Amino acid sequence: MSHVDAPPLGLIAEEHVDALTAGANLLGSGGGGNVALAYQLLRQAVRRRPVVVRRAADLPPDALVVHVGVVGGPDVLAERLIDPRDMATAAHAVAERVGGRVDAVGIIEIGGLNGLAGVVAAGELGLPVVDGDLMGRAFPSINKTTMALAGGSAAPMGVVGPAGDTVLVTKSSAALAERVLLSTAGAMGGAGALALYPTTAAFLAEAGVVGSLSACVALGAAYGEFPRTQVAALAEHLGGTFLFEGRVDEIRPRDGALPGSITVTDRVAGSAARIDLLEEFLAVTVDGVTRACTPDVIVALDPTSGGVLSVGQVRPGQLLALVTLRALHAWPPEADAVVGPRAFGLDLDLEETVR
Repeated sequence: MSHVDAPPLGLIAEEHVDALTAGANLLGSGGGGNVALAYQLLRQAVRRRPVVVRRAADLPPDALVVHVGVVGGPDVLAERLIDPRDMATAAHAVAERVGGRVDAVGIIEIGGLNGLAGVVAAGELGLPVVDGDLMGRAFPSINKTTMALAGGSAAPMGVVGPAGDTVLVTKSSAALAERVLLSTAGAMGGAGALALYPTTAAFLAEAGVVGSLSACVALGAAYGEFPRTQVAALAEHLGGTFLFEGRVDEIRPRDGALPGSITVTDRVAGSAARIDLLEEFLAVTVDGVTRACTPDVIVALDPTSGGVLSVGQVRPGQLLALVTLRALHAWPPEADAVVGPRAFGLDLDLEETVR
């Protein structure tokens, strides 16, 4: 269930685009891909026709929902944004494999680029988009989802390249699915349109993150209406918590699957914070006490402008403010092995973590 109370949307129209983009950027937790890449596509899609929004529980129980987005490296996507028609092709290929037709489009992850891509795909298909997603933020792999935790399979999965090449993976284990997708996208030039996790609306209503699309728009609207340079007050306005502000002293890059880190110091107060990261920010530890960790949403802001910073935008000597936002989903304890810090190679003492 969603933790954030937001009025349910009936439509995504042109007046929602800025707020959806801002909210998806915040919920990316420093990753999830560049939302600006899909901004114009989304604006064009809803200018032609607003996208209907429906919660999974309000759809017919046997309605087929296919989750649609993009897969690939951020650099490649920046040079060659996915064509909405390719996302539609991927969705149809998956639906045909399960012997049905797509009744609604699901959002894979509400944080980052895919938070917008799912709405774009729904617009292209002329179908409703589900008010929800499978992560409640952005995560770096497609097995870190509520559907996977509930026993749902990512397969059949469809990937469509820029030349129309279509690869359909009919069956895959959770452990192998991510590698299969990335190798397929690599063979297509580094990125592709993606469709996966076909499911009934009834199952999704129980297994998905409920209301996260509406919550994302509400979060982005709140961010846009508040003075952004007052970071502590902004965090409170967003329903989050201010963690730390200081200057970046050291950046230790990740080593493959091993997390990297950023050290931020407040020399006046004599305090220091460590930010653990991979594609996204994973944890913030202040003076030896872990103040936030995955699956919490961690946001890095430029305190002089209030702009949201991705992992790749942080530079030595830069001023940085850190905020954590309320999670959109209550992950059960057994999810720690999938989305908790140890799933990312972080040895944090959760019993002493301040949550």
